[in-house]
Amino acid sequence: PPLFFLRVDWSLVRAAVVCVMTEAGIPKVLFLGETGSGKSALCNALAHQVSSLQSRNRNDMKPFPESALSQDNIGNDEVVIKNVQLLGGREPVTFIDTVGSNSSEISNAAVANMLVSFKYDCKSVNLFVIVVKAPVTRMNAALVTCIEMFESLFGKDNFWSNVVVIFTCLQQSREQIERRQASIPDDKSVTEFGHLLQTKFKRRESVPVIILDSHYNGDKDDERKSFIAEAGNFFRILQSTKDKAVSLEDLSPVLDKYNGLKEEYEKKLREKEEELKNAKIKAKKYKNAANIGVAVGAGTAGLGAVAAAVALK
Repeated sequence: PPLFFLRVDWSLVRAAVVCVMTEAGIPKVLFLGETGSGKSALCNALAHQVSSLQSRNRNDMKPFPESALSQDNIGNDEVVIKNVQLLGGREPVTFIDTVGSNSSEISNAAVANMLVSFKYDCKSVNLFVIVVKAPVTRMNAALVTCIEMFESLFGKDNFWSNVVVIFTCLQQSREQIERRQASIPDDKSVTEFGHLLQTKFKRRESVPVIILDSHYNGDKDDERKSFIAEAGNFFRILQSTKDKAVSLEDLSPVLDKYNGLKEEYEKKLREKEEELKNAKIKAKKYKNAANIGVAVGAGTAGLGAVAAAVALK
């Protein structure tokens, strides 16, 4: 056996696994929405069936860092792409947790990071999830900007034919549902938001809306059962898009839309290419070192055999 252990750069290993798996026909789900809408919390809940309520203040242990648990309470500029087992199932699903928007504009750095991630790590999407923190009475400018950007990136018809809306932060305990029934019932909230989307984006077809409270209380049967049931509906919608993956269209409209974005994108692109170049160099070094280790191990085994033969003689 080799006489030494190699130091492994696990970040490179993880990056390689993501690149291979995201292009291997695994369904890809892209979550978009405003900062604080619950995108990351929803990803964590769907991946682990553990709500943010049950794992509060444990952001370092979650696959998708939540802005609500960060010290500055704002989203970061990085896209998080991870392969998970949805609801504990065996088949992997790729979750893409995109950059949140908190105004009518998204920073160039955030958009550039997102475009580079799409170019290298995830070139197609099966399902777009618009995450909305309920209750909602109007269409915020930040959400409109976010949706318009993804329309431009993937094409309007492609986007709207593979989309679902998920309401978060609507507690599904029996008493809370009854309380809302007296003012704005959940089914009315769902219907009205669907109409808002259709009117704002001039869509004829209706958009499916699901209520999934990522902060559900797992100790309460009604909340837990509601989450599992609606997560099942989400999974069925995802299954229906299995053969309908859509790819990025021309980036030019988006790059030309924002001042300075093209320059920022090219800068991030160069950084990514340099990162990949260094990764290849490291991988080559690891491979050479491994070959040397095997050769040394084989040589040691050979010397041992000679020594044994001499001893027997």
